[in-house]
Amino acid sequence: MTAKRSDGTGARRAGAAAVEFDLTAHWRERARGREGWDNAPALVRDLSTRFTATVAEAIERAGGVPGRTETEFVAATWYGTSHVAEVMHEQLREAGPKWLDPEQFLHYSPHAMVSAAALDLGLGGASATLVGPDAEFQAVAHAVRRIRSGRAATVVVAEYEALTPFAAAPCPDGPGTAAGAPPKGRATALVLTAGGGRGPSLTVHRSGDGDGDGADAPAGRGGTTVRTAGPGLLRLLADAAEPLVVVSRAAGLRDALVLG
Repeated sequence: MTAKRSDGTGARRAGAAAVEFDLTAHWRERARGREGWDNAPALVRDLSTRFTATVAEAIERAGGVPGRTETEFVAATWYGTSHVAEVMHEQLREAGPKWLDPEQFLHYSPHAMVSAAALDLGLGGASATLVGPDAEFQAVAHAVRRIRSGRAATVVVAEYEALTPFAAAPCPDGPGTAAGAPPKGRATALVLTAGGGRGPSLTVHRSGDGDGDGADAPAGRGGTTVRTAGPGLLRLLADAAEPLVVVSRAAGLRDALVLG
C-alpha cells in the first residue's frame, strides 16, 4: 500500500481512547522490599495489557485502519515505569554479594510497550518510543509530519505512564502523587489519518515556518485556548472539542500543535 499524500491541513484525529488504573497494589509490593521483588514484573505486564487494549479501542473507534501492516506507531512516556532502575537500586543496597536478575531486564525497555501492542494488533509500519518531558508533544508532531509529508496514511500515537515509588519521588512537576496516594497509571491512544474524513484537524507550526513564528501566529487567534505541553497532553487532545493550541515546553522551542 502506498501512503496517500495529505493536503496542507496536516492530520485528522479519527479515533481516541484513554484509561486510568490504580497502582496501589503494585506500590504495596514495592514497599515490601526483598519480599516483593518476585512480583515486581506484574506492574509492567499489567501496563502492557492495558496499553494494548487502549490502542485497540482507539482503532475500533476510528472505524479501523486501512492497511494495518503499513500503519505507523509512535509512543511517548515521561518515565516509563522505572522498574529496572528501582529493582537495581534496592538490590544493590542489600548487604552481601551484589546481584541482578537477568529476567528483570525483559521488562526494561520503554519501547517494549509498543513492540507488544504492534505484534498483537498487527501494526507493521515504522515505530518509535520517545522519552522525556516533551515526549508527548514531539510524538504527535512526528506523527503529523509523517502524514503531512505523505510518508504515512495512518499513524497511531500513544502515551503511557505507570510510576513506581522510585520514579515518583523526584518528579514534583510530573505526574506525581496526591495526598501521598500512588499516582494513577494511564494510557492514551489517538489514531491520526491523512486530511479529509471525520475528526478535527491537527497541524504543527514550527518556529521559522513561513506562516508565522511557530506558536505566535496560531496563539494569536481570538478565543483560542492556549496550553503548555505537559503530562497528559494526548488525553487533552483526545477530549478537546474546541480549537486548541498547545505550545512545546522544551527550552528554546516555539513549536505549537493546533487542534481545530
